[in-house]
Amino acid sequence: MEICLAQLASVIDDPDASLQKADDAVSEAVCRGADLIVFPEQFATGWDPGSTRHAEGDEGPIISGWSRIAEEYGVWIAGSHREISDGGVRNTTLLIDPDGTLKGRYAKIHLFTPGGEGEQYTAGDAFVICDIAGIRVGCAICYDLRFPELFRRYADRGAECMIVPAAWPCSRLDHFHLFARARAVENQFYLAAVCTTGRTPVDTYCGGSCIVDPSGEVISRAGDGEALISAPISSDQIQQVREAFPMQRDLRRDIYMDLTSYNRE
Repeated sequence: MEICLAQLASVIDDPDASLQKADDAVSEAVCRGADLIVFPEQFATGWDPGSTRHAEGDEGPIISGWSRIAEEYGVWIAGSHREISDGGVRNTTLLIDPDGTLKGRYAKIHLFTPGGEGEQYTAGDAFVICDIAGIRVGCAICYDLRFPELFRRYADRGAECMIVPAAWPCSRLDHFHLFARARAVENQFYLAAVCTTGRTPVDTYCGGSCIVDPSGEVISRAGDGEALISAPISSDQIQQVREAFPMQRDLRRDIYMDLTSYNRE
């Protein structure tokens, strides 16, 4: 599978203009051979933990726009938006197949409380894994990168590649790359993290999107401007890494997963 990260700046609070940028990016990515194109966190509106403007349900124009683009170009798309759910507004990434059909959705599990996200949004509580061109792809969002437990659970469920739409600011970009490499190497799967770029009312962003292989090596990385980066994802490479360094086999799940074994003295 060929994965492409679309490191683009959103047009703030203008979904139509943002989706037009997405359309142009998908057109170019498909010409490069992409099977899956991933966009930054809340790309349709721009990331803002304090705003729920343009939040919508399944029949809304943003979801319809993502579906149209996926179907028109015959490609998988991971597009992020603000979703209205029964429990409130959620920060959600959609996985849409080449027929324009919604195949999975992931609502951000760890809300960014330092930015007040929990005051406006409801946390998700479910994993999502989709089979894309023979690769099992899981999804997390931005702040989730700081929580290794989530990624371990994905690995246990058979994820081979994690996509992470993000809006990670310049001031903490070193952490973004540190966590991306750590989550990949400790679980021996690919991790593709795409960040926005440019200055917004919330913060300043410097891109730095990256694709990390199962051994923790960065195989593709963007600079600080708008860019499309891509890399091939191979199940064979995952298997080779895991056979050469059998961490998954050696993991003591009987200890770590059993809280009663914890010595409280």
